[in-house]
Amino acid sequence: MQAGAVAALLEDGIEPDLLIGTSVGALNAAFLATRPGKKGARALIDGWSSLQRREVAAFSPIALLAGFVGMKDHLLRANRLRTLMRRWVEIDRIEDAGIPLAVVTTDALSGEAVVLQTGDLVDALCASAAIPGLLPPVRIGERWLIDGSLAAGCPVLQAQALGAHDVYMITTATAPRLRPPRGAIGMAMNSVSLVTARSNQEQFAAARLHAASIGGHVFVVPTGQPPAPSTFDLSKGATLASVAYNAARSWLYSELVTSLGNDDDTSSQRV
Repeated sequence: MQAGAVAALLEDGIEPDLLIGTSVGALNAAFLATRPGKKGARALIDGWSSLQRREVAAFSPIALLAGFVGMKDHLLRANRLRTLMRRWVEIDRIEDAGIPLAVVTTDALSGEAVVLQTGDLVDALCASAAIPGLLPPVRIGERWLIDGSLAAGCPVLQAQALGAHDVYMITTATAPRLRPPRGAIGMAMNSVSLVTARSNQEQFAAARLHAASIGGHVFVVPTGQPPAPSTFDLSKGATLASVAYNAARSWLYSELVTSLGNDDDTSSQRV
């Protein structure tokens, strides 16, 4: 969904000065920071459209048992995910990105958001995506870092702290579920999402107030809210990208119409 929405924004001439992301958003941001422009966005769509589950994770009964009995703090090894990340990003360090890049993680002990702008990129991405209990935490410096969405699922405040004036927030919002997800892992991940949703709303409200105080904007780019795929179903990439692309295009057109109809109102002008 993020890949499709980004493609629509770039086609409309909206170019980023900074890319910041949490969890899977951090991976997408890193991809685009090393492959900028419309060509990069289309390559990201292609990457998600062809991705298969075995490229991301392999389930081992022994590893799962070790996690459940407390011999390990995670159920899945991150080696395949690291391999994918190395293939998708073309630099080794965050600070080498062609577009300034920031990766949001969570301190596993304090719960505070930690924004990484330097250091090993794959380590940072693995930390940002380390869903507690599912993937291992990553030690960077003196901190143990885990899934950034626990502290900042929509890192608009963090973008503003880095100097962002106008922020385009690209979510992964899907249609409301009609029933709980299947499987223990799916249920756990969905529960984490529900718990963090309220915090995200509070942070987003604060970000909009800050934007208003500096004459900036926070735009929420719609995704079209397609039905959520099952937890480890990666076969819907092309469909999700298409739905989000079309939703973002429609939104951009409506923003343009509003702008043209309110030429005297500078607050409604497109950026």
